[in-house]
Amino acid sequence: MPQPARVVAAVAATLAAGLLAIPPARGEDGLSCERGVISPGDARIDLLGKCGPATLVESRPEPRTEWYGDRVQGFARTVTILVETWTYDRGPDRLVQYVRLEAGRVTGVRSGGYGRAPGGPAPLAAVPRAGCEPSVLRVGASTYDLLSLCGEPVFRDAREELVSVVEGEGPLVAGVSAMRVTETWTYDFGPRYLVRLVQVRDGRVAAVRTGGYGYSQ
Repeated sequence: MPQPARVVAAVAATLAAGLLAIPPARGEDGLSCERGVISPGDARIDLLGKCGPATLVESRPEPRTEWYGDRVQGFARTVTILVETWTYDRGPDRLVQYVRLEAGRVTGVRSGGYGRAPGGPAPLAAVPRAGCEPSVLRVGASTYDLLSLCGEPVFRDAREELVSVVEGEGPLVAGVSAMRVTETWTYDFGPRYLVRLVQVRDGRVAAVRTGGYGYSQ
């Protein structure tokens, strides 16, 4: 028959092993909404289309600096992106959800305390639909062409990029700096078409990319 001390030691070891096996607490992986699940990497339009407008949207610009090259020659790039927090209050029976976005992409979801909204979640708002066909969005078109043919986009995102190029070594270096602003206009053409992300620079379309399927009716 095992001794009491040995039994206690065995139980303690078992409990310790069980505690080590429990994963640490972390934020939520996604947000379940009426029209689907939002996960990190999803676009802002996916958040709007699946979950509707947030109870509160807070945003702030955040600069980030990167260096490319070595100690003799290279360039530094400072990019200012928009960091947002979308707060969803779905009423006192559910936890408040906080969705963090960086440069128009979801980077994380976390839960707070129980909500305070008396009427529960607000009805989903209609996502504005582009007034043109996707083929109208062409590289080289002017911003006037976009607005006059397609109307206002769902979102306009501005990305400021300060580029500095330097050469030399020691205390004296030579270089120049320039600010470059690129906007991304998001157009939704409905659930049968892919969303278009239009990059605009200096009043002209510089590139057109596709996203997921749209949400407008």
